[in-house]
Amino acid sequence: MMRSRPLRWIASLAAVVLLLPGCGNTDDADANTMLAATSTTATTPPTATAPLEGLGPFEVITTTDASMPRSHLEGFGVVGLWWPSDERLMTNPEVPLVVLVPGGGWVSADPTGLVPLAEALADAGAIAATITYRTATDDVFFPVPAQDVACAVAHATAVARSSGHDPGEVIVLGHSSGAQLGVLTALRPLDFSSGCEDPAVIPDRFIGLAGPYDVVQAQRFAVDLFGPGNTDTNAWTDGNPIDHADQQPELDVLLIHGTGDRTVPIEFTEAFAEALTDGGHATDTIYPDGIDHHTVYSAEIAAPLITSWLDL
Repeated sequence: MMRSRPLRWIASLAAVVLLLPGCGNTDDADANTMLAATSTTATTPPTATAPLEGLGPFEVITTTDASMPRSHLEGFGVVGLWWPSDERLMTNPEVPLVVLVPGGGWVSADPTGLVPLAEALADAGAIAATITYRTATDDVFFPVPAQDVACAVAHATAVARSSGHDPGEVIVLGHSSGAQLGVLTALRPLDFSSGCEDPAVIPDRFIGLAGPYDVVQAQRFAVDLFGPGNTDTNAWTDGNPIDHADQQPELDVLLIHGTGDRTVPIEFTEAFAEALTDGGHATDTIYPDGIDHHTVYSAEIAAPLITSWLDL
């Protein structure tokens, strides 16, 4: 894959804002309000799967299921699956699978806010899966959240394959702390999947939306990832994506970060993009002008950028 020029490089910021709490998707009411106010493009929800049986510890539900929790999800794994239209599946039987990993500041992982983006990606021709994972709220810490993400990616892939539609590519997409966990498992897929019930998956691509890719720089809040008893940042290397940017160099990467983000500084993405490129990855960066930390994952903003990059 040829590297493309970034759509917008940011030369400098007048001030660097420290990482603030609330970088999740739907645990922040203001984020929901902001998303609703800025998302004006309506999409017709693609056909979602019916609840599937025999999926081990994972429960697959649909967005039309009234019992779907809106603020907190117990357990972990695949939460929802969306399929392209039958016409698209017939013309392209090996459609890509995009697994969406929610943020939440390492204290929550509610994927509800990613549902419109999942729907838009399915409408464009991908299989889309939303997942959740355990966090500090569940009194678990690294590496458990990364293991949950790796197993959810493996399970979503297994479900897609069992349907007769073998994914042509597997793409992991993460927002905020979900981007940190998602890229860690994409760069080191075999390190976190040994306990999964499904075969390990080596992703083909990764898409990161406003991620804190250097947890040492985000140490004030990354304590929720590593646990209150593990505050020595020298011991955080295993969970720090920027320290593993030279792994899995065949993984293609797209990083998106809005210039209006005041939650996770844009320098996290700039530094990570440089490290990935130095590590041999084909890395593209897009910096939407004026877009903030929560709007960046809206279907209106993210879907056109992602579908173009995936050639959907």
